[in-house]
Amino acid sequence: MRQWPVGCRGATEIAITVRQIDDSAVVVAVRGEIDSTNAEALSGALSAALPGTARMIVDFGEVTFCGSSGLRVLVLAREACAARGTGFLVLPSPVVRRAVTMCELDRVLPLASEDETVTTRLTGHS
Repeated sequence: MRQWPVGCRGATEIAITVRQIDDSAVVVAVRGEIDSTNAEALSGALSAALPGTARMIVDFGEVTFCGSSGLRVLVLAREACAARGTGFLVLPSPVVRRAVTMCELDRVLPLASEDETVTTRLTGHS
């Protein structure tokens, strides 16, 4: 497993960590508030993590705010994964789940169930 942080400094700072689990999975974990000042950094991290993996798990469990710019990044990442045949899943915080469902993006963004974690998704065990 390789792990590396992605620097992001905007008006609102977020922490992004990319973990390459093996050739089959990459986890992009985000912490903080996602808005128009830092969505581009998130987009870059997701794009950089895409090549060479069969599935991407976006862990937004510690995201406390996700504006329309962040939602747009998720939709575009999902489209990029679909074009490559790469699986895509979002593990949302309650705030992100609410934003996604209110905008009816749960029709295009696959969301993990409320009790799922990265570990349960990767191993199938809780």
